[in-house]
Amino acid sequence: MRIALVHFRAGQTDGVSLEMEKWKTVLEKMRHDVFYVAGELNQIDGIKIPSLSMENPTNLWIHKNAFEGLSVDQETFIKVFEEYVFQIKKELEMANLSVDLLIVNNVLSLGFNLAAAVAITEYARSRKIKIIGHHHDFYWERERYSRPQSDFVAKILDEYFPPKDNGIFHITINGLAQKELFKRKGIRSMVIPNVFDFDQPAWRIDDYNRDLRKSIGIDERDIVILHGTRIVQRKAIEIAMDFVEYFFKMSKDRVHFVIAGFFEQESEQYYQKLLKKAQMMSYKTHFVFEKVRSTRFVSGKKYYSLWDMYAISNAITYTSVLEGWGNQLIEAVFSKKPLVIFEYPVYKSDIAPLGFDFVSLGDEVFYDKAEGLYRVDVDVLKKAARRLSDLLSNEQALSENVEKNFEIGKKYLSLQSLQGYLQEILSRI
Repeated sequence: MRIALVHFRAGQTDGVSLEMEKWKTVLEKMRHDVFYVAGELNQIDGIKIPSLSMENPTNLWIHKNAFEGLSVDQETFIKVFEEYVFQIKKELEMANLSVDLLIVNNVLSLGFNLAAAVAITEYARSRKIKIIGHHHDFYWERERYSRPQSDFVAKILDEYFPPKDNGIFHITINGLAQKELFKRKGIRSMVIPNVFDFDQPAWRIDDYNRDLRKSIGIDERDIVILHGTRIVQRKAIEIAMDFVEYFFKMSKDRVHFVIAGFFEQESEQYYQKLLKKAQMMSYKTHFVFEKVRSTRFVSGKKYYSLWDMYAISNAITYTSVLEGWGNQLIEAVFSKKPLVIFEYPVYKSDIAPLGFDFVSLGDEVFYDKAEGLYRVDVDVLKKAARRLSDLLSNEQALSENVEKNFEIGKKYLSLQSLQGYLQEILSRI
């Protein structure tokens, strides 16, 4: 089959882009012809549809009017919306995709680009192209997208997120989302968890990344705690920063906190809060997103992959309060580094039952309205800091911990398990 993986962007380090890479790898192993269709292609091949870009000005205008408040009358809004739908369909037609199957990632579920969902659905229907809707996140999981400012927007969300169409096979990435999708829309779906390639070479220090610590300003003897997620408020990176503060106070070594993910325009304010908080901490925080890309390359200056960041780290933090699954969680497991985790709902429902042994920050979080930041109880932070300190100072205990987690990950969350899921789906559509 000729299969297109569709998303707003591809080749980035966000969870959806990373998951698409894994699906592409497995589908190609199954001898399918697979390519990306996206609004932004970062250092990778594919078909670019400019109107799908996350920075598209028309969509940003529609998005603001749809969820913050109409700046024009509804008739004008609908006219702009319909013209944008036409533009997206036109670009899809001009691309001459010639596909048998569209695997659409988040476009039919999140609500970021309302017109894109309509355009892609209508495009596929008119050509009788099959769709797999790979739903990583839903609009009702985001406060912003849950406040439609007109009946028209509410209708679009109801009819297209996701579409109630017999030609679409729906995939959710956790059991909670599966149940909620059926409850809200009466749509049945298959759960396919995020996976990882556990058979790839281990991420180690090599000739390419040997200078990475030095380029950041970190000594080889210092402890590096990595936070690999994007800079988004629901990732609650401030919880990790508070944790590192207590860990630093217990440690005899110099400690550095490295934040590898990037931030988008809508997260600028949150990023500034983290910058301010970093200045108040006893340890050094490094924001290194300008050095990180999906793959290594040199173009004017040297860029490192996210995997290089794992290679130089001693431990990983993952403090999201809301996740559809948790890519960086699996990455930490593969990297054989101890993981410090806040127990978000999907972790408790779908991941913890697999038997992993992580350093826990509990499941209770407090939101400080004055600061606009999350907090975890001090005693919980101290207990977790002591556990990580004990692990890092006991080589045997550390090895047993990370090896156990690796074997669990390989058993349940590998590319082999994904291939089994995909073989079943493709036999049914």
